[in-house]
Amino acid sequence: MVVDGCRNCCTFGFRVDLHLKFKVNIKMKNLVLLSAIVFLFFSCGTQSKKQVESTEQAPVVLTVDELYVKAAELADKEVVVKGTVMHVCKEGGARCFLMGSTEQMNIRVEAGEKIGAFNQEQMGSELEIVGILKEVKTEADAHNPSQEHGTEQNTDSARAAAHEIIAAAQEAAEVVYFIEGLAVKEVRTTTTDK
Repeated sequence: MVVDGCRNCCTFGFRVDLHLKFKVNIKMKNLVLLSAIVFLFFSCGTQSKKQVESTEQAPVVLTVDELYVKAAELADKEVVVKGTVMHVCKEGGARCFLMGSTEQMNIRVEAGEKIGAFNQEQMGSELEIVGILKEVKTEADAHNPSQEHGTEQNTDSARAAAHEIIAAAQEAAEVVYFIEGLAVKEVRTTTTDK
């Protein structure tokens, strides 16, 4: 009878041990499955955010006409403009002019150190230029009369009249912009025969 008692205890102990191992295995499998689901959820979520951010950061390519419409707000900022090369300076190719919808609608592009030089073969081709839009600030009056002359009492009336005329002309003058080039890319146009 002692043997049966031991056997029953051993059997009982074996059943409890097996039952506990089975429950632990199920819990571990559930934990691993839950971890995998959480990992996939977060990895998919961050990947789609990265894709959205990369599309938002893509630069907007402007035509010459669009650039002039937004020029005041884009001054001293990096821009990307696309246009047809209507002129390349013959002396070293230091600058070119991109044409917009008409020949009168054009913008000067300075090659600078980053681009190097434009070449005559680029005439008539379409280029995409990355650069800084600069406003040409002409100084019609070489000196500031209020600062240079101070508060002199004996100012010449002809000089004062000249300063007024120069100031009025400067206010009425058309604002001119140019692009300080950083990079250039030739745009290949595909032609399809119909």
